[in-house]
Amino acid sequence: MYSVEELCRLICNKIYSSTREGYGIFYEDEFLDILPEENRTRETLEAALKQLVNGGYIEVKYAKGNAFCILGLNNYEEPKEVLPPVAVESAPKPHKKFLAWIFAAAFAGGALGGIVTGLIFYAV
Repeated sequence: MYSVEELCRLICNKIYSSTREGYGIFYEDEFLDILPEENRTRETLEAALKQLVNGGYIEVKYAKGNAFCILGLNNYEEPKEVLPPVAVESAPKPHKKFLAWIFAAAFAGGALGGIVTGLIFYAV
């Protein structure tokens, strides 16, 4: 017996291979033909379609008799194992005193350059 997730994947693959844009009309027999023989029941099909709707994978516009009008929204992906986050070492942050020295040196260099430029223009 197949799990509901496997049946959802089979049905979602059928929907996406048949419609690229917009809604598509599907008949019950089309879906039942792709399901494994032991799962070929209307109840199994409806349960899988309901799970796909609830998961945001498809939108069913209408279901009349054995016909379904379905829009594929997202590709179906089976739940994956969540891996723990990897620790990333950050670069050491410079100390505030170091940053103050850099600022003071830049300010002094700018002031000295301004004074030298002023003396050159004054002398000319």
